[in-house]
Amino acid sequence: MADIRLAYFMATKEGASYLGGLLVVDGSGIPMDFRYTEPITPSKLQSILYGKALEPHLKEEVIQRTLLKELKGQPDLLILPAADLAAGLKGEAKCPVLALQKSQEQALPRLGEVFRVNPRELLLQLAEGASPLRVMFAAGVEAATQEQVAQKLVEAGWHMDLLEPLERVTAALGSLVQKD
Repeated sequence: MADIRLAYFMATKEGASYLGGLLVVDGSGIPMDFRYTEPITPSKLQSILYGKALEPHLKEEVIQRTLLKELKGQPDLLILPAADLAAGLKGEAKCPVLALQKSQEQALPRLGEVFRVNPRELLLQLAEGASPLRVMFAAGVEAATQEQVAQKLVEAGWHMDLLEPLERVTAALGSLVQKD
C-alpha cells in the first residue's frame, strides 16, 4: 500500500478553556505523530472583543495552525470533525481538508465505488452491504483533487476504519484534562 499520512484534528472546549490535538496515522491507522496544545483560556476582555468569532479563531488560527507547524512532515489529508467543517473551518494545511461521517444511504453496488452527491460531497463504499462513508470537502478543494482523495481513502479504508482515529484524538484530549 502506498504511504499515506492522514492527519486528524480536533479542538474541544473544556470549561472556559480550549485545547486541541492532531494525530497523524499511516494507511493502516498506526500513529506516526501526535501533537496537542495545553489548555488555552481566553481572558474576559478577549471574550468580549472577539464575541462569536472567538471559538473559530482559537480553533483554526491558534490551535490548528500551531499544531500543523509542529508536525514532522506534511500530511496528505487533514480530516476535521464534520461540525467544524460545516462551521467553515478549513485550516492552514497545504493539503486537502475534509470531514468524514457515517451515512444512512443505501449501499453502493460495488466495493470501492465513489458517488458524487454534490460539488463538495462524495459517498465511498468501503464495506460490503454497509452504508457508504460520506466525505465532505472544504471550499476550494477542486473536483480532480477530490477524486484523487477518494481513491486514497478507498485504499486506506481497506486497512483501517477511517472514522476511528478522530475518536482516539477525542479520547486523548479527554485524558489530558481529567484529574487523577
